[in-house]
Amino acid sequence: MPVTQQQGAYLRKLIASGAGNRAALALKKMHPADIAEIFGTLTPSEATILVELLFTQNLAGKVLMELPEGILLEVLERMDDEKAAKLLSRLESSDSLLFLQALPEQRRDDVLKLLPPEKRYQIEQLLLYPEDSAGFCMSNRFMRVNIDMSAQQAVEIIREQSEDVDVPFYVYVTDDDGRLAGVIPLRRLVTCPPDTPVRNLMMTDPFTVNVNSDREEAAMLARKYDLMAIPVVDDNHKLVGVIPGDSLFDVMEEEATEDMYRMAGLSEEDRIFSSVSTAFRQRFPWIWVNLFTAFVASTVIRIFQGTIESVASLVAFMPIVAGMSGNTGNQSLIVITRGIALGEMEFSSSMKAILKEARVGILLGIVAGSIAALVALLFPGGTAPWKLALVIFLAMVGNMGLAGLLGAAIPLVLKAMGRDPALGSNILLTAFTDSLGYLLLLGLGMLLIL
Repeated sequence: MPVTQQQGAYLRKLIASGAGNRAALALKKMHPADIAEIFGTLTPSEATILVELLFTQNLAGKVLMELPEGILLEVLERMDDEKAAKLLSRLESSDSLLFLQALPEQRRDDVLKLLPPEKRYQIEQLLLYPEDSAGFCMSNRFMRVNIDMSAQQAVEIIREQSEDVDVPFYVYVTDDDGRLAGVIPLRRLVTCPPDTPVRNLMMTDPFTVNVNSDREEAAMLARKYDLMAIPVVDDNHKLVGVIPGDSLFDVMEEEATEDMYRMAGLSEEDRIFSSVSTAFRQRFPWIWVNLFTAFVASTVIRIFQGTIESVASLVAFMPIVAGMSGNTGNQSLIVITRGIALGEMEFSSSMKAILKEARVGILLGIVAGSIAALVALLFPGGTAPWKLALVIFLAMVGNMGLAGLLGAAIPLVLKAMGRDPALGSNILLTAFTDSLGYLLLLGLGMLLIL
């Protein structure tokens, strides 16, 4: 049950007053995710006291895993190396690695040296892989049995392993050389006759990812085939780890966040708790790009300055044409970017997708353009209202059709160039829809009205 505001205030009061024992009793009744929410309301000294209490209750790892990156950094900065090493030693290796990376780089080696040799070796093995690879986020705590065993022998083996696994749903079958031969759902193994050979129970050719593959590949497999874990193999098909379900969900969330940020030209380092200097440094380069594209649109307006002076009514409809087209293009952009991210669309179908989004844009343009043209007729602001209405209608149909086409084409072109399809695509789209919208509206106004 979620913690109420009164319960949170009560816990903060206990911490602030130094009533550690009573606060510890209160912590036992709370979920780690709920405790984590309280950190954002505490002063630095109170947060330090809470961390100490969490260590006494063996809750530090579970709670700190729930913290946003910015608050976690603040907590770790106030934690000495011995305490940080104690925390890491209690966590699963992949989680320990996440905490280690949150530490300043100059502290990492010092904390690693304080870890037990076996734990340090496990973390160092994961550090051999790139951060966005399957090997980096895999776990080495899973159930493994040999292909030549019987079901009874396998059950006896997994009884010894069951207290120290992150993947309780599947039992992985390997041969004498450690190569992955198959996988058995745990339920099937424990409900079959004891003398059944493991090789008769396993599902052969399970879905796998290479240890050096992008972690997003594993997330896509899990999402497509409803898998709760993905085995990770090396180039010789030896089983080296498993990516558990919670890590796969984290990958999906991080990839979605990355795509959303990149569409706006942002970096993942730019979060709510980021410093002003970090946010400024990450956003400033794209401000330059945005400023340049704004000048392009401004240049189009200056070219048609004479048209604007002659038909001042066009000015009132410029933001409408640009704004509606920008919205249409963004909708196409999101649909196509999501399709690429989820693997729903192969590149061979790109032309079909582009034409479909262009047709949708044209249909939306006909509806919106008709309404805008009717407004121009009912509230004329100058001469030739019929011509003005026709110009507005044609400009909106044309620009919204182009917006749909460009919204689909931009991420696909970036993908074909080997770039992230979400990288700054929203900024590029806005530049095109604004400039082309003004060009169509003012150009048609010059041709049909003057």
